[in-house]
Amino acid sequence: MRLIKLTSINGGFIYVNIEHIGHMYQESEKKEYGRVKDEAHTKIGVTTHNNGGFKVAEDIEQILKLIDKAKGI
Repeated sequence: MRLIKLTSINGGFIYVNIEHIGHMYQESEKKEYGRVKDEAHTKIGVTTHNNGGFKVAEDIEQILKLIDKAKGI
């Protein structure tokens, strides 16, 4: 099992098994009533959960580099 450490937008850390990543995509900042509801972030989903994914601070390029490093590439 190979894990990567990602930063939750809430400030904590999430450890994700790279073999179970199902999708990842960027989400732009969302505003509601003139206020920022959600900062821009990346959503990364794993095949073992049916919750839509985790909101993390790293962008897709950073995540791909972490995956390559975990694989030893």
